Amino acid sequence: MTLVGVLALVGVGIGAAFALRSSAPAPLAASLSASGVFPVFIALVMIGSTLFVLWKNRVRYAALRLVEECRGVGPFVFPRTVGIYTGILVLYILLLEPLHFWPSAFLFLVGSFLFLKGAGWIRSIIVAIGMLVAIYVLFQYIFTVILW
Repeated sequence: MTLVGVLALVGVGIGAAFALRSSAPAPLAASLSASGVFPVFIALVMIGSTLFVLWKNRVRYAALRLVEECRGVGPFVFPRTVGIYTGILVLYILLLEPLHFWPSAFLFLVGSFLFLKGAGWIRSIIVAIGMLVAIYVLFQYIFTVILW
């Protein structure tokens, strides 16, 4: 069995365990509006998706060998962009304490847009301000949470 097959079976096992664990407190037969129905549904979707991908790519996965797969894992799983963006997230977390939410969120959003090449400087600033206004309205007036 290839590395992809092993990882897929582990994913199916985790999904099945999650489905069983989620349905344990509230049996699904009791009510479809019970609290455990949604997690079980999501777990079943994960299991089904994994099995579908395995079945669809079974010929391609059978042709790969473990050495070939291990050689391509690093750049595929953890490309340079992911590492740099992880650094941006850590920087955002570290700036939350001294700068508080609003300035650190603004810098995070603008920095993310620029790094991911989603927009230029002016558009990044405008979109970040718009998103922060939307967050403020949502949390201040709908959820009544103070974000100072």
